[in-house]
Amino acid sequence: MEMMDCPHCGNTNSVKRDYCYQCGGDLQGEPNTTGDLEYIPTCGTCARAAISAPAGQVVSQDHVWCMERDEAVPVGQMAGDCFAQPFGWKREDILD
Repeated sequence: MEMMDCPHCGNTNSVKRDYCYQCGGDLQGEPNTTGDLEYIPTCGTCARAAISAPAGQVVSQDHVWCMERDEAVPVGQMAGDCFAQPFGWKREDILD
């Protein structure tokens, strides 16, 4: 299988992917030259994403079931206006 590095975070992805599985960045986009890795919400990190689909539906390995839209969506798809944080707290809130 042919692989390529994400221009944003450097993780290796299949050349068949449009978005990075790790950061959700556009694999054909411009590289991140600032050195800052910004959090990019994706459907795979949304609280409304389910790993398993309802009975009678099939979800491939690189998709999640969107409970909001009631359909399978790519894990690395950029989350839109419907994005919900998976937790109600931030890491900094629980660390001293």
